[in-house]
Amino acid sequence: MDLPGEEVLSEVNGLVRNLIAMNEILRDAKSASIRLVMNPDRMVVNEARRTFTYLNLYGYLTDAVIVNRLFPDEVEDGYFGPWRERQTEHLAEIERGFAPVPVLRARYFADEVVGPAMLDQLGDELFEGHDVASLLLAEQAHEFSESADGATTLRIRVPFTERSDVSLKQIGSELIVGAGRERRTLILPPALARRRSNGAKLTDGALEVTFPGER
Repeated sequence: MDLPGEEVLSEVNGLVRNLIAMNEILRDAKSASIRLVMNPDRMVVNEARRTFTYLNLYGYLTDAVIVNRLFPDEVEDGYFGPWRERQTEHLAEIERGFAPVPVLRARYFADEVVGPAMLDQLGDELFEGHDVASLLLAEQAHEFSESADGATTLRIRVPFTERSDVSLKQIGSELIVGAGRERRTLILPPALARRRSNGAKLTDGALEVTFPGER
C-alpha cells in the first residue's frame, strides 16, 4: 500500500493544529463558556448531568444551565397539570444538582420558536436581568490551594459521581483521573510532579487530591 502524499499529510497536520487551537480557545474561560440546554424530563436531565460531569473533568467552564419548554402556571389545573407538576419536581432537582451554576428558565411558547422575532422574544425573557455576552459564573473546574504546612490540594469538580465511579492514578508528572467511563490526564506542575499524592477524597461533587509539602 502506498503511503499518503505530502498534500494529505499536510491536511492532517492542519486538522490537528486546528483542533489544538480550538481546545485552547474553549478551555480559556476569558474567551468561551458552555451553556447546557435541557428539557425538564428525567432522561434528558440525566444525560445533561453526565455531560456536565465530563465538561468539568476536562476543564471546560459551564456558566449557565437553561431549562427549556416549561409549562406556565395557567395549565396547573388542566390536562397538562400532572406534567407541569413533574416538571416542577425535575426543576427543583436541577437547581439543587447544578448549583452554583445559574439556572435560566424558558417557558413553553404557544407558537413555535422560529424566525428572528420569536428568537428575540425568547432571548429577552430568558436573559432578563443578565448580560447575555458576559460570564454568569466564573468558577473554575480545577483549583489549587496550599495549606500552612506546605501541602497542596488539587480540587477537580466531578459532579453527579459516586465514590465508586472515580479513579485516580499518578504516573510521573501525569495524574490520570477517571469519572465513569471517561478518563482525563492532567499534567502536573513541576513542583507537584516531584511529589506523590498521599490521598484523595470526594467531597461535595469535587475530587480533592492532596500532595504533601516538600521536605
